[in-house]
Amino acid sequence: PSSTRGGAVVPRDAMIVTNVDNFYVTDDKIINSPSRERGVSEEDEFAMRVHGCELIQEAAVLLKASQQVACTGQVLLHRFYAKRSMVKFDVRRVAATSVFLACKLEECPRKIRDVVNVFHRMSRRREKKPLTHLEYFSKRYEDIKADLVRVERHMLREFGFCIHAEHPHKFVLNYLRMMGQDSAMMNAAWKIANDSLRTTLCIRFKAYKVAVACIYLAARKLRVVLPEDPPWWDLFDVTKEQIEMMCESVLAVYELGKTEYVAMGPEPPPGATSPTKPSIVEGPIGNPSEPAGPIETREDVVKNLEEGKDVVAAVGSAREKERRTGRSTERGRKRSRSRSRSRERSRERDRRRRRDDRSWDRDRRGRDRSRDRSRDRGRDRSRDRRGGRDRRR
Repeated sequence: PSSTRGGAVVPRDAMIVTNVDNFYVTDDKIINSPSRERGVSEEDEFAMRVHGCELIQEAAVLLKASQQVACTGQVLLHRFYAKRSMVKFDVRRVAATSVFLACKLEECPRKIRDVVNVFHRMSRRREKKPLTHLEYFSKRYEDIKADLVRVERHMLREFGFCIHAEHPHKFVLNYLRMMGQDSAMMNAAWKIANDSLRTTLCIRFKAYKVAVACIYLAARKLRVVLPEDPPWWDLFDVTKEQIEMMCESVLAVYELGKTEYVAMGPEPPPGATSPTKPSIVEGPIGNPSEPAGPIETREDVVKNLEEGKDVVAAVGSAREKERRTGRSTERGRKRSRSRSRSRERSRERDRRRRRDDRSWDRDRRGRDRSRDRSRDRGRDRSRDRRGGRDRRR
């Protein structure tokens, strides 16, 4: 087969075909995902996916972004973990990157500083710690910001810079209006469509099929009778087995309940607190891949810190304190020099203003004297003319 382009015959095999439906994976790839190959169980992977989606939804609300940003961010998270492992890429950092990238896609951009602050606040609140402010010039902020940009580059590379996302919400409304359903049915199906994004349905099935499953589950919940002879889902090219499979995935989210963060990788992300799982302690030569003896639990580390035995951590904290103190001192000197230059500019403006005022006063006095002399000369001339007339008389 061939086609004609510009008068020349081009083989169809040589043509470039652009297709936006390249984001769906098979069930085998979901079962044998990169996280499963790195030793993460099915339950932990599902829980962390749901946890990441909850973070994205909450962050979109705090950033005052649209619901479309939250939906796109959850889709990006599922697509990324279909190609990369949770062991290497922490779910909290991927969630933050997904929100940052989704804001750009949905034309609702937010500053990277705001995204970092929002996720820092959510992390402190979930850990029940005081809501401290994250300093913009601190090393922790710089590490989190650099890691977020790094993960964004990884995501764009894995997606091939083609990040189109289609959501089931518009299909839900169109299908229900076509069937003549009321607003209660639409609201229930809409909520289920939002909850379905916490599962992998968005990368396993197309959006119109997920919309059919949402309508099916909402009808069962509200006990609304829909035509089954013939089945109404046949109109949308969906089978009963696919609907039941999608409904089971959504119901699994409801059965899971509230999720908590569990670190899957060997070490926490930059700027994060200690994970709930033991991490590899950095060796004496500074290589994180070589453990420095047996891995200690969190209780042992706290005990050693209290007894003053963790010399490496003490030295590291001292160096970090010196580095921050030096940086803050340098910032103080810069601010002092800036204030001095500002005061000097203000004094120069005052001097110039006073000089201009004196010049204006001199000019005004000169004009007054000139006017007085002109007036006196005019009076003298008038007096002389009167005196001449008197003499002639």
